Amino acid sequence: MRLEDLIAKAKSGDVESYGPVVAEFQGRLRAFIATFCPDRGQVDEVAQRTFIWAYEHLGEYEAGTRFYSWLKAIARNMLLAELEAQRRQVSNQRRYLAHLQVTACREDLAAGDTRLEAVEALQECLAELSDEARRMIRRRYEQPEPIAAIARDLNRSAGGVKVTLFRIRQALRKCVEGRLAGAES
Repeated sequence: MRLEDLIAKAKSGDVESYGPVVAEFQGRLRAFIATFCPDRGQVDEVAQRTFIWAYEHLGEYEAGTRFYSWLKAIARNMLLAELEAQRRQVSNQRRYLAHLQVTACREDLAAGDTRLEAVEALQECLAELSDEARRMIRRRYEQPEPIAAIARDLNRSAGGVKVTLFRIRQALRKCVEGRLAGAES
């Protein structure tokens, strides 16, 4: 059946006749959309919305004109609307990020120097560890190395290294808390 006949039947309410119309233009329309939108999911979404909108507004299509050109114009408008929505979303996200940054700065200023004090206390506590314990902490958290690699190099089991790291962390926590409590006095 000719394209114009299928479109005419779809205009009169024959939903089944619109399927071959979609099949005819789907590949080309997706390629057109992909030219402006590299996100495949968005290409599929815009193409689907274009075909739905076109079907719902078939009464506006003038028989004898190029249907594909009409579809491209619809897709172009859908893309413009989508890009404008994304622009608004990015703008809102930027404003929200700025709000979060201001809030975080306020909280940091209100907290005073407690973070700096905690870092200094941690450095002092690390200095008090044995050389082996300090090396294990640095290997695990500064570089960071997998526990299996540390265990292999120390000729120990991974479980043993985990337990040792846990105990070192507990000792560091106790040391830092003690130093911070002493600083408050």
